Amino acid sequence: MGYRFATAALLLTSLLAANAQTAAPAPPPAPAPPPSPAVPTSPSVSLDVVDLTPKFLAFYDEAQKEKANPDQRWELWKKLYGFAAVPPTPEGQAIARKLLDAAWPKYPAALDRIRQGVQGIVPKPHDALDQVSTLLAVDVPIDVRLFVYVGGFEGNAFTAPAKDGGVIVAIPVEEEHPGLLMTHEFTHALEAEQAGLSLDWRRSIAHTIFAEGLAMRATQSIHPGEADVVYVGEASPGWYERAQAKHAQILADITPHLAEDSSEAVMRYTMGKGGAGVEREAYYTGWLVIGDLLNHGWTFPRLARVTDPEMTKLCAESLARLQQAK
Repeated sequence: MGYRFATAALLLTSLLAANAQTAAPAPPPAPAPPPSPAVPTSPSVSLDVVDLTPKFLAFYDEAQKEKANPDQRWELWKKLYGFAAVPPTPEGQAIARKLLDAAWPKYPAALDRIRQGVQGIVPKPHDALDQVSTLLAVDVPIDVRLFVYVGGFEGNAFTAPAKDGGVIVAIPVEEEHPGLLMTHEFTHALEAEQAGLSLDWRRSIAHTIFAEGLAMRATQSIHPGEADVVYVGEASPGWYERAQAKHAQILADITPHLAEDSSEAVMRYTMGKGGAGVEREAYYTGWLVIGDLLNHGWTFPRLARVTDPEMTKLCAESLARLQQAK
């Protein structure tokens, strides 16, 4: 996701976020980006992979063998699998049950991908992490733990801080593009550690715009050739077309809210509908803002080192250019 490509995951369940007549002003000049660091990829970026697909398959096969009804299936899920990208609360459990019930008829078509588990993900996780590390020129020690799990076709890949240090990345393997999701989330993980960013749910809208846009554009750079919507993602059919149709309204709506960091604001611009009446305004805006910065001389290594206090100013300057150009 949670929300799709969510970075502040709510992780674990039982297994272990005036009509003036004067001319319009010229857009602000592009900021002069500092030089990118001339450093090699850090050899201390490590990866530990946890494949949860065997546990899911044990549950799935048992439920099939017993011809379990929905209630029996839910009990088996809790006993044999019990992993969902939901809060570890009664409300989270209720969401997990709904996801399971809705996904059950869809699993047969995805069983080949699920049975391959981590072995079926392309590129391989270690290769993907190395690609992202190289693109961002990472130069700090980072420990990444990758959970490969089976979700409910809700597309909730996410990144979260690990309690014992490092970063957790979780990828739902039933999705059509798990490798792209993995690259997206690895970008979140490495950016957060490199720039000292929080992975909490609450962060400024500018932070959300910046981090999501960077992950989308990094994925596009590493895996070129797909339609834009593949990198941006769709929470619902036709979302990207609706967002493009309301381009001007979205940018005008989100600009005054860049510094807001309330849970309500984050929800409105990620999972909910913003003032333009479109879901996920922060994601659409992030795709455009990071694209604009890359077009104005910023590089991936420098973008990956932008700190939280810098993000609001950079987003505001970019949005002014984008609104002036349209």
